[in-house]
Amino acid sequence: MQSAGGDQLVAGHIYDYTVARRLFAYILQYRKDALISLAAVLAYTAANVSIPLMVMFGINWGINSGEVWRLHLIGIAFLGLTVLHCGANYLQFVSIAKVGQGILYSLRTEIFNHIQSLSPAFFHRTSVGRLMSRGQNDVQQLQDLFELLVTILADILSLAGIIVAMLITDWQLGLVSLTIMPVLFFILAYWQRFARRSFMRVRRAIAAVNGEYNQNITGVRVVQSLNRQRENLRHFRELNREHLNANLEASRFSGALQPIVESLTGAGMGLGVILVGGLLLQRGQVEWGVLIAFALWVERFFEPIRQLTMQYSQVQRAMAAGVRIFELMNVRPEIEDAPDALDMPPVRGEIAFDHVAFHYVPGVEVLSDIHLHIQPGENVALVGSTGAGKTTLVTLLHRFADVTQGRIMIDGFDIREVKRQSLVRQMSMVLQEPYLFSGTIKDNIRYAHTSASDQDVIAAAKAVGAHDFIMALAQGYETPLAERGLNLSVGQRQLLSFARAIVGNPRILILDEATANIDTHTEILIQNALKRILEGRTSIVIAHRLSTIRNADKIVVLDQGQVAEIGTHEALLAQKGVYAHLHAVNYDLHRNGVAPRA
Repeated sequence: MQSAGGDQLVAGHIYDYTVARRLFAYILQYRKDALISLAAVLAYTAANVSIPLMVMFGINWGINSGEVWRLHLIGIAFLGLTVLHCGANYLQFVSIAKVGQGILYSLRTEIFNHIQSLSPAFFHRTSVGRLMSRGQNDVQQLQDLFELLVTILADILSLAGIIVAMLITDWQLGLVSLTIMPVLFFILAYWQRFARRSFMRVRRAIAAVNGEYNQNITGVRVVQSLNRQRENLRHFRELNREHLNANLEASRFSGALQPIVESLTGAGMGLGVILVGGLLLQRGQVEWGVLIAFALWVERFFEPIRQLTMQYSQVQRAMAAGVRIFELMNVRPEIEDAPDALDMPPVRGEIAFDHVAFHYVPGVEVLSDIHLHIQPGENVALVGSTGAGKTTLVTLLHRFADVTQGRIMIDGFDIREVKRQSLVRQMSMVLQEPYLFSGTIKDNIRYAHTSASDQDVIAAAKAVGAHDFIMALAQGYETPLAERGLNLSVGQRQLLSFARAIVGNPRILILDEATANIDTHTEILIQNALKRILEGRTSIVIAHRLSTIRNADKIVVLDQGQVAEIGTHEALLAQKGVYAHLHAVNYDLHRNGVAPRA
């Protein structure tokens, strides 16, 4: 977890042009509410600055005149100003929330869709924790950035408005009241230097605590089997204690700022309003209304400065979050359709590997000069030792990656020249590790073909031998599955994976060690089912046990990324080559009770 989220601990620049430009594009999607929030901010700021002016005008023009009608007029105007102040404040919060939530919605949706388009190689390089952090924490911080920017704008406008109003009303009294500003900025700069370090310590500490939570929950069975509870608790207490101490330190810094601002407000009030303002009042150079207005302005003046100081580090973190989000959004899928790609017509199932080569790292060939032709409806088995390139070969066929040399043809079409979705919807793959999704059994079987009818779902389940165990469940096909289907056995989950693979009637079926982790009874069910479901389809079966593919039409033996032998089971045994050696190893392992691997 720490490694996944460690880059979140870095604070970014206070302003990043790229982040601001791309965030602005999302704001434009909600321009109406954004403009309303901007207008509300301007109205609220104007009202906030004008209230002391109205008080001053009411005292000097209304009370001092002794005329009642003036007081009535001032009262009505003051009431209108108060309504404007409250209404603008409410409208500001509502419109900012609408824009912020809209940005949150758009970003999360785009990130989800973008992640789905990325190639498997990207997920091999990037941890799940980091991707989850991008779609949750970082998006939330970027949403907060818009709200922060509006708030900062309001604070800056308030400061500017108060300074202008003070200087216009009485420049001498205004300058004296503002003499406290350099002292305040010096204190805030000094405070922020240490406070920022303290706040970063809190983020590091919570990252460590979350990482320990994640690690222990994910590996709870290992923890319990090794009896590590006491040691892990001791380690967690250390991390949690550091988090407590970091928060207490940050609280001390945050708590120290408020009294400082209050003290400076009192100093500004005492120096500017009481001392100098009192002297000017005695000399008749200012009126009571001006003195009271200045008292209100001074009180309002320091709060925006304190808010701006607190928001500085928040803006830095939000900018850093924006950088990380848009870095992810800039990642392009390694496999993209050509601009002139065609829709794949209905597949017959002829497959040709034409001198195919492939590498993950340049210079280190995983496959080399693979030349293989598969007829429509043919059942082909791939065997070979670990690392021979079996899974890589079917990965290329499914176009999770592109060949680095040669070409793969299906029905005479180079698969790079057709739209990938139009191709893969006519293919299905069953992997070694069955993965089921939240929802019902019926939802999982028709996961890739949502238009499949209930009859299609039941027929697929019957074809693979899953119908009986499904009907034995209390809710049958409507049985809800736990996370990853863990309320079913491994064998049952794999049967559902087979049903999911054939419900759309694919013309090409790939089984990547699909019977590797199941019990003997389930394997028998699947073997019987395979005789039915493979009939009439082109199938490629990566063998886990050589005994399960002895009836294949063609067995292809891979060795060090090359085709070593091709033939039937009996013919390859007679050659006494690589296949015969693998068969002998499998036989010895099976005889000694060890699960054999191809």
